[in-house]
Amino acid sequence: MLKISLLLCLIIASVSCATTPPQHSTLEQRIHAEPQANSPDEIAQRAADVFSSAPGLTDDQRKRLHALYLKTYNESRNIRKDIGQMKSLLFKEAAYKRFNSKDMAELTRRIVEADQKRLNLMFAAFQEMQNIIGYGEDKKDIYDRLRDYDYPGNAHR
Repeated sequence: MLKISLLLCLIIASVSCATTPPQHSTLEQRIHAEPQANSPDEIAQRAADVFSSAPGLTDDQRKRLHALYLKTYNESRNIRKDIGQMKSLLFKEAAYKRFNSKDMAELTRRIVEADQKRLNLMFAAFQEMQNIIGYGEDKKDIYDRLRDYDYPGNAHR
């Protein structure tokens, strides 16, 4: 009897852990509904479309957002290029069995540091975007359109 009760509790626990909260499921659906941007031209076009169609923006705000986007895009692209080169070297060294523990640790540290720098750049750009268009409920429509916007480099994550 104890084994059956224990088994039943285990089944209930695993089923409850496997279910996705409704808000998470809805967010996942919205994320997957977003079209991927796979090239720099597609990414730039998506930004232009979002900034030109977001309601309630002035021409000045659109220009400032576009400039912010281009700056962020260029910086992010350079960081991703560096990350790609470091990852390439890391895997190359591993494949050729030329492990130097210090170098591998340093490469790993630099990759993580560069990726954190890229994330910080994206969140700083988001903060600057809020400074440009403002905060609060009156900007809800704008934030709804831009909330899940795909910054450069995120299309292949």
